Amino acid sequence: MNERNSPNKDRPDLHQHILQLIGQWQDATQAFDEAIGNKLGLITAEHRCLKALLDGPKTAGVLAQASGLTPAAATSMIDRLEKRGFVERQRDGADRRKVLVAMTTPAAETLAKFYRPMAEDASAMLANFAPGDLSIIENFVEAALSLQQAHVERTAGESLA
Repeated sequence: MNERNSPNKDRPDLHQHILQLIGQWQDATQAFDEAIGNKLGLITAEHRCLKALLDGPKTAGVLAQASGLTPAAATSMIDRLEKRGFVERQRDGADRRKVLVAMTTPAAETLAKFYRPMAEDASAMLANFAPGDLSIIENFVEAALSLQQAHVERTAGESLA
């Protein structure tokens, strides 16, 4: 049995330490996003909308969900972002009746200025891990993400009473 798989009487302390690190990671991620949002004059919902557009155009309904807004509030947000040059509305090539929202090239370049160095540093950090370790990290992050999303949904559906 190797050291990684051996019984460890300090395991509860290790669990607690990992949980603390996860909380710190979440706080640091939120602080990073807030710092970028502050630089660009974006409120949280607007920043979430733009991050949702990083991988391509979306419908207003998808952006409402991504930003945590009602459809009407999302439409107002999209209007504000469009006036500021962050997004543009486009007709869907497959269905001309459908309107998509896309990030403008200048907005994408501006966001890349902030996020690219983080992505490059993260890639360099991951290069220090063996393939087997990366598989474990991938499994952990996927499970942690799923857990976090489930608790977001649970909390959103809970009443205060």
